[in-house]
Amino acid sequence: MAHPAAGTWYARLAVNTGEPRDQRPVDPPAPALADVELYDGTHALLEVDVVAAARGLVCIAQPIDGRGPWFAWVAAADVRPRPNVRGA
Repeated sequence: MAHPAAGTWYARLAVNTGEPRDQRPVDPPAPALADVELYDGTHALLEVDVVAAARGLVCIAQPIDGRGPWFAWVAAADVRPRPNVRGA
């Protein structure tokens, strides 16, 4: 995958693997930690909310300062409940 320059506004966002067909909402959203690849080619452990799920994937809502959340489908195996958070 070609990665954008580090200064690109979306460089620190989680890479979206694509939207699956069969998905179900997670309501209420589940606080989680996601160990994901970012568009700048690095990996990060992010505090996110899981908002939807599908076979082998979850949709995370990654907070972005000054904007609404970024939604990305990532491997479910790379996401775990956030400890000590209500709903986790």
